[in-house]
Amino acid sequence: MHTISVVTGANSGIGRATAIHLAQQGHTVFGTVRSRTKATKLQAMADAAGVTVQLVELDVADDASVAGGFAHILDTTGGVVDLLVNNAGVGGNATAEECSPQLHLEVMNVNLCGAVRCSQQVLPGMRARGAGTIVNITSVVGRIAALAQSPYVTSKWALEGWSEQLAQEVAPFGV
Repeated sequence: MHTISVVTGANSGIGRATAIHLAQQGHTVFGTVRSRTKATKLQAMADAAGVTVQLVELDVADDASVAGGFAHILDTTGGVVDLLVNNAGVGGNATAEECSPQLHLEVMNVNLCGAVRCSQQVLPGMRARGAGTIVNITSVVGRIAALAQSPYVTSKWALEGWSEQLAQEVAPFGV
C-alpha cells in the first residue's frame, strides 16, 4: 500500500520517530518543521535509516503558513493525503492561579488550533475519496490533570474533545 502521510512537528520527539517509522513502512512522508535549518537531526536519522522524509516548512500557529505548506504538499501529491498525524505542540508550565490568559491562548493556538488548521486542509480531499485517517497526538494530561501545567493540560483536554467531535462528524465519510 502506498500511503501519503503528513506528520506535523516532525523535527523532534514523537513527530520525528513517527515520520521515520512511517517512511520505513513504505509511506511517502512529508514532515513539517518550523525551520528547515533546524532539521539536521531529523535528516541525519532518516538518512541513517535509509529513508526519505520530505521537509515542509510550516508553522501550525499561523494560518498563512499552514495554507502555504499544505498547498505545496497537495500540489506535490495530486491533492492526496491519506494520513495526517497532528503532532506539533508546545508545553506550558504554569499554575492555574498564575497563568496569564495570553499564555493559555498561545498554547491553545499551537496545540488545538494547529491541529484544527491542518485537519481542515486535508478533510475535503479525504471526504471526497471516502477514506483517510487523522491522528491527533495528545497526552495523558488530556485525561488526567497535572500540577503546574495549566495551559498545556487545558489544550490537551480541548484536543481530546475536538478529536471526539471530529470523529463523529467524519466517520460517515470513511475518515
